[in-house]
Amino acid sequence: MSILSNFGQRVRELRLKSGMSQEALAARAGLDRSYIGGVERGERNVSLENIAKLTEALDVDMSYFFDNERFELHSAYMKSEFRKALSERFVYNIDFEEEVISWQVKGVLSAEDIVKTSFDLKIACTYLSKGRIKLLIDNRGMMADGHPFVFTPEANEKIEELQKWMLPHCQKVAVLCNSKLMKNQLDRLSQRTGMNGISRHFYEENEAELLAQAYSFLEIPHNRLISG
Repeated sequence: MSILSNFGQRVRELRLKSGMSQEALAARAGLDRSYIGGVERGERNVSLENIAKLTEALDVDMSYFFDNERFELHSAYMKSEFRKALSERFVYNIDFEEEVISWQVKGVLSAEDIVKTSFDLKIACTYLSKGRIKLLIDNRGMMADGHPFVFTPEANEKIEELQKWMLPHCQKVAVLCNSKLMKNQLDRLSQRTGMNGISRHFYEENEAELLAQAYSFLEIPHNRLISG
């Protein structure tokens, strides 16, 4: 595979994982849709300036863009996933003793779903001590048809709003990720919201090691929701 074809395939796979059309990516990058199509087909010799625009639109660091983590050219956004009840795709728990709010995402969540779950999570915060709350977020179940995916840009905008609201309420935040892609995007999001000072995003194929790292960071012995 040529360098241009490999680059175009990388753009396409990251676009699909973020649930974006070529038109959406073009709009976010300030480029023509036909240009995006040409890039993905390996027909364009992309300038450094446009590489920067594309990585920014895909919300990934340039170093991650050239990482060896690759995905199948498959859109994980299945309409059938949205037919599942929200209660099947999102569950949360409050540990009053440890002052931990934990939640699991088990499928596709739209921006509208994030708004609904944010309401419940804000209410949950009122039951615990402001400034002492620990969040444990498990996004490893964000799979569709056996493929990992990340939040759409629209969903990330709602998550960004939630993080800004939660920041003064939280002491520490640990997020379990399903890929290095998700970790990189969440690292960037937390920098935008100011949450990066108290949050850590973990990706590790060994589940026991992953949980050990998260629990150590939060200084908790276990979590009933996440550990089962």
